[in-house]
Amino acid sequence: MKRASIGFGLMFILSMTVLTGCASSHPKELVERNDHAGLKTWYLVEAATLRGKAEEMRQMAAEYRTHQTQSNPTSELAQHCENLVERYTKAAEDAETLANVHAKHPVSGPGNTQPPEAFKLFSF
Repeated sequence: MKRASIGFGLMFILSMTVLTGCASSHPKELVERNDHAGLKTWYLVEAATLRGKAEEMRQMAAEYRTHQTQSNPTSELAQHCENLVERYTKAAEDAETLANVHAKHPVSGPGNTQPPEAFKLFSF
């Protein structure tokens, strides 16, 4: 179990490093440039980050539950973490949906004047 967590962590860090290098621009700049490829990458990185946060909260909830006793009820803390797992997971799904919307657009470039359709900036 611990080995799997370490492997997941290493793969997550590696993928984040690679993807972050590809999407170094701020999303507002990418929207202004009509850069759908860049926005797709940015949203995929955002989704991966959010999934990582969801996993951290899942592990934290499990840790709170292991320390739960009758004299020290931590169910409120565990429930808070589980609520964040749901929110982070939903936000990651939304980011992936936006990445898919941008993936459907033609490759962007300076001569691309096609207006963006059906996308919005990701926010909580």
